[in-house]
Amino acid sequence: MEKRKSPLVRDTDTGDLLELLMVIASVTILVSRGFLAATGYPQLSTGDLHIAHLLWGGLLMFAALVMVFRYWNPSVRRLAAFFGGMGFGLFLDELGKFITDSNDYFYKPTIAVIYVIFILMYLFFRVLTEKTPLSKRELQVNDRLRSELGDMNDTSSKLLKWYDTLKRRFEDGFDRTIALKGLVPGLMVVFVVLSLSQLGIIFGLISSGWVLSGETSGYALIGTFVSSCMVLYGVLSFRKSIFLAFLWFKRAVLVSIFITQIFLFYHSQLAALWGLGVDLIFYAGIETYLRKQVS
Repeated sequence: MEKRKSPLVRDTDTGDLLELLMVIASVTILVSRGFLAATGYPQLSTGDLHIAHLLWGGLLMFAALVMVFRYWNPSVRRLAAFFGGMGFGLFLDELGKFITDSNDYFYKPTIAVIYVIFILMYLFFRVLTEKTPLSKRELQVNDRLRSELGDMNDTSSKLLKWYDTLKRRFEDGFDRTIALKGLVPGLMVVFVVLSLSQLGIIFGLISSGWVLSGETSGYALIGTFVSSCMVLYGVLSFRKSIFLAFLWFKRAVLVSIFITQIFLFYHSQLAALWGLGVDLIFYAGIETYLRKQVS
């Protein structure tokens, strides 16, 4: 019996569009919070009315939906992802007001909750785009559509051109930097030293507080302990296999990103961005080495 074809046709640009939405949403939150902090948290008010920026976020998401409903062009759908990301970022930025009885924008766990939302989005989007490859029919439909309407980069939008330019420059600069001779081994030395130092502090073998804050929550300490043990196991695996050691290093960084950082964001809010940035740099170095070994 012939298998019935699914009437649903997926978009080949889904991964890029979801990535754009996530990047713009996260940048919008950082820019919004930075701007409000720098300007003393001003309010757009008229008498008893207060126009929260969540409303502008809703308007941008509405505009994105209208664009998707109105046009088939991949370039327009990409612009919709851009505006949708801005709107979603403005919406999430005021999350604290809607999960508290006191309508508290500064509610301490808000940043941690936002971070968890982005983690779940990332994991869901990966499943959405990588679980099942597109069928031959879906690829043909996408090819026909793009032959008539152009691809998603066929745009006159200055916003998207600026985004593409910044993204290209960042990726080129990052690739040149990570390819510098000795950089990845140097990163791994720093990574191992920091991780084992944290383990030493937890067991009281090192008294210095320069690696791990004494005010860190117990849950963050558990995550730090687990990731540090993984690094230690990786170091002990070096004699057996360097590749295996780097796999354990990667797992350790992922534990830090997906578990430990949640509680660090709860404790110190945006200050934890520095730790996340360091984790991402270490992760990039590890991934670079592993890709070279596989290729």
